[in-house]
Amino acid sequence: MPDANGVLSGIVRPDVAATHFEVKPQFKQFISQGSYAGLANENPVDQLSRFLEKCNTMKLTNMSSDAIKLCLFPFSLRHDAKEWLNDEGAKKYTTWDSLAKAFLLKFFSQKKTSKHRNDISTFCHNEDESLNNAWKRFKWIQ
Repeated sequence: MPDANGVLSGIVRPDVAATHFEVKPQFKQFISQGSYAGLANENPVDQLSRFLEKCNTMKLTNMSSDAIKLCLFPFSLRHDAKEWLNDEGAKKYTTWDSLAKAFLLKFFSQKKTSKHRNDISTFCHNEDESLNNAWKRFKWIQ
């Protein structure tokens, strides 16, 4: 029989100085709205940006922002992305930076990087296009 104690997370639970720590169900739901599945049409950079924006709305006494992010990040994932985190191995990530970097390495593929590099290097300002509109179009290269 499987043992629940043998189920290990890829994230090391951070030490928290707070005597009481509870993530309210409403906040878990808030974090999971628009969760990331790892699909080709999803942008992992945008996902991290939205996740950090949500985390910045939460402050807890005696709990670092890194600890909050590490505790809440699994709630922002589903399907392949959640499976990736579970398959990463027990207690692999001890800091938010290491987890975020691994997430981007996994889901922001070399193909996407090459496409972005090509789109940026071949960008042209169209005739009869204002500089403002060209700048907006350039910023939205994805």
